[in-house]
Amino acid sequence: MKHKEEKKWKNSKKARIIILLLFLLTVISNADKAIIGFASVSIMDELGLTAEQWGIVGSVFFLLYSVSAILGGSLADRFGTRIVIACMAAVWVIVQFSSIYVTSFTYLLITRIILGAGEGPSYSLAMTAASKWLPKDKLGLGLTLVSVGGPLGVAMTAPILMNLILSYGWRSAFIATGIVGLIWIVFWLWLAKEEADSEKESSVTKNVSNVSTSLPETKFSSVLLSKNFILIALCGFATYWSFTIGLNWLPNYFENIRQLSEDQLKIVVSLPWILITISQIVFSAISDRLYHKTQNVVKGRVFILGPVMLAGAASYFLGTIISSNFIAITLLSLGLTFGCITLVLGPAILVDLVSRQHQGKIQGWFMALTSLGGIVGPYVTGVLIENSSNPASGFQYSFQICALLLLIFGGLVWVAVRPKKFENTSNVLSTKEVLTK
Repeated sequence: MKHKEEKKWKNSKKARIIILLLFLLTVISNADKAIIGFASVSIMDELGLTAEQWGIVGSVFFLLYSVSAILGGSLADRFGTRIVIACMAAVWVIVQFSSIYVTSFTYLLITRIILGAGEGPSYSLAMTAASKWLPKDKLGLGLTLVSVGGPLGVAMTAPILMNLILSYGWRSAFIATGIVGLIWIVFWLWLAKEEADSEKESSVTKNVSNVSTSLPETKFSSVLLSKNFILIALCGFATYWSFTIGLNWLPNYFENIRQLSEDQLKIVVSLPWILITISQIVFSAISDRLYHKTQNVVKGRVFILGPVMLAGAASYFLGTIISSNFIAITLLSLGLTFGCITLVLGPAILVDLVSRQHQGKIQGWFMALTSLGGIVGPYVTGVLIENSSNPASGFQYSFQICALLLLIFGGLVWVAVRPKKFENTSNVLSTKEVLTK
């Protein structure tokens, strides 16, 4: 049964189309987020913003992010992912085009808040939609194929966006991503049929759906308040703290503190996102192999997540005390790279925490709590830079705090997360038992 299910997935043209579209969705989503970092110097100069104000710009993006992530997950469970994702992407397009009229700090904040609200459900909905088409022992790599659209998208678009910003002004980059987003919506509505959201009609997930509906329903509140979920969410919090510093502040650090030239910047700003792409593919493939071999989420997922997060902490810390530009850039890029592993393995672990009926909601709550790191991280960085003896010291303190968060929460996940197949569900039959009945 298991091999038959995997064969169906591999031979499903429709599944490949959905995964490709979701990959492109994360490309666009992260390019939309990354532009603000690439254009940080230009925007700050034009609008006369201080470092603390720029920290606020980075943080307000996540003001409604958490709420919309929860709402989007609930709506997807009820109405399906197709329409919810299309409406969400439409918000991005409108905001990107509205950048033409941004001439003040206040208007910039408004556009960032609205974009954040539209972006909030994106990752969790993409993970939810993709997981419907993937067998469990392929989740790590399968979700990675969607997830790497984020870092790979930033890596691919960074030189293009930087060239647009430097040649035609920062608004041109926003308009370009708005056009791409509009084209994506047309293809999504055309190719992603509503049947893809239906467990009954999806030939790829039919067997898994039957198993899920045969199992006693997990009590959602028990999962939400469980030690395992809270620790994974805290790990995500540290990840997003690191991730948003990379988006909002790392290009600024390379330009103003490391004094890189424009030609160097076009290359260097892509480096972390290329490394994230490679690392997520490698670690998720290793995770899938271990999970397939052991059928144990702790050995297959948790024991990968924890050590990688600790490696990210070490890279951030060492990157702050190295004088060599080349080594510092490499270490800080690796810190951002390893810190992002939660974005792939976190959702994969959650599949083992809660029944299929609640996947939209639990992924939404995960992103909601995770994104709180995105609210706090950029603002704290701005305050540190503004109030330290010099900007270089402020950046150093910021990177060290990020390292500490990755160390603490990554370590806790490694030693303490021990999920069962479904949290707080007594006398649940295993998948194998259900299939053999």
